[in-house]
Amino acid sequence: MAVILRTAATLTGSAYSSPGISILWWSPGTVGGSTADATDCLARFRASWNAFVGFMTNTVTLTFDPVCIAIEATTGALTGSFVGTQPANVTGTVATDALPKQTQGLCRLGTSSVVGGRRLRGRLFMPNPCEADNTPAGAPSSTYSSGITTAFGSLLTPGATASAPVIWHRPKGGTGGASALITSIGGATSWSVLRSRRG
Repeated sequence: MAVILRTAATLTGSAYSSPGISILWWSPGTVGGSTADATDCLARFRASWNAFVGFMTNTVTLTFDPVCIAIEATTGALTGSFVGTQPANVTGTVATDALPKQTQGLCRLGTSSVVGGRRLRGRLFMPNPCEADNTPAGAPSSTYSSGITTAFGSLLTPGATASAPVIWHRPKGGTGGASALITSIGGATSWSVLRSRRG
């Protein structure tokens, strides 16, 4: 049995016609999870986003859900939830021209695990990049890509608990699920397209 916790942030603002969502899963420091784990995971998730505000327009705000649901990774069954301390909202700080709404930066999350013959990997989409971070070739600037690596690489730094971020391979039909610790984090060198952020 391997219970994992979910941290979630809702994205709102004038850039969105409907709210979006950003999710990251965690292996809790306490088996089965705890309130302390939830508070730690939320704080670390928020800290990474807050370190990235200088690369997002001021038309987007992230609000963090204090309720961290607990899921049995192998089956997908809900086992409970923990209410952590709710972090402060995070809002982008750039007031210059935004790129088209569907254009997103990409944070690549790697593991050392193989599931179903494939390396288990994940990703986080970075909303609301700006024209100043778009090169003449139509790619993210090196400063933007390294900004992702720096901001979200801090997720791997231990926090107040032994909780650690993971990638969840979702089960099919209630079986076959797995989770693996994230071992590498980096910013992609090309833009990504995200069609929807609705959860």
